[in-house]
Amino acid sequence: RMTSIHLYQAEKKDIQELNYLIHDWKETHLTHCNFPELDNSKVNYYLNTFLKVGKIICIKDLDKDKMVGCLIFHKSEYWFSKQKIVEIEMIYVQPQFRNYKLLKQLINMVKRVSENNPIVLSTTTKLDIDPVFERLGFENMGSNWRLT
Repeated sequence: RMTSIHLYQAEKKDIQELNYLIHDWKETHLTHCNFPELDNSKVNYYLNTFLKVGKIICIKDLDKDKMVGCLIFHKSEYWFSKQKIVEIEMIYVQPQFRNYKLLKQLINMVKRVSENNPIVLSTTTKLDIDPVFERLGFENMGSNWRLT
């Protein structure tokens, strides 16, 4: 049977559960990235900031009443232009809930508020998911590199 998934806009009361979700992401899916330890107060500050300047879409498994993913985005401008853009800061969905239909639904939610401005997304997690984003209509504009 299909899991009941609910998408909704985060509020202040969701911060703690979002923080747990980000810890889960780091501890279970980003171990190969060698990222530094998470700082709880900084994660909370980041989440609270995006509640003010952007939007956080939460993905909840209604059967277990547990958050299983989120998408964080905000409106901005290119650093070199007055052209407005919508920047997706983070997309995370726990692996057992990942599917194209859900990702398309999330991107469509962003499109609805983008006012036809370009939507940009940086991937920094060594996940090779370009074909999925190409299928959604994104075009690869470069890569992120990190000197270690």
